[in-house]
Amino acid sequence: MTLRPIQPADAMDLVPFFQESDMIRLLGLPGPRDEGFLRNLIQSASEDPGAVYDTIEYDGSVVGYAFLDHIDISHHHATETGVMVGPRELWDRKLGRAAFGTLLEFGFDVLHLHRASLAVLEENTRAIRSYEALGFRHEGRRSEALLLEEGWEDALLMGVIDRELNRIAVAEAVEAVVNFSRTQEI
Repeated sequence: MTLRPIQPADAMDLVPFFQESDMIRLLGLPGPRDEGFLRNLIQSASEDPGAVYDTIEYDGSVVGYAFLDHIDISHHHATETGVMVGPRELWDRKLGRAAFGTLLEFGFDVLHLHRASLAVLEENTRAIRSYEALGFRHEGRRSEALLLEEGWEDALLMGVIDRELNRIAVAEAVEAVVNFSRTQEI
């Protein structure tokens, strides 16, 4: 697994994930996203001093991204954070946890953030378990926060304080990814 700053050219590799209805729903998007939209979004994010978006590469392919956004330096807080891993065969391999945890460590250790927050659909139990393992706590609910194809959906609010980040879970997830990679090479 490699994390590197996201680039507009990554849009081409990410767009297939933004065409899948299940992924679109889990990300809380109102519909599919095309390459042009993603390219513009990535360009904007890469120029924003209050955002850190990293591409997740695995086995030489772009498989997702992790981000810290809406960074408020004066309050040491990233109010919008998260991770997306596209290929289903990589789900439940702790790749997202490893990537997001590594980015959170960067945010806390290098950017000196004190807090990170996120919103997630209640039905995205895989993501919620991963966030909880990293030390995120449930902080509330935003009623009817997302308008999806099926109608309005609530978003669960979660947050983690720098000292509560479960760095052991990050290290274990990175180790699990390394071990999984080794088994694939054999």
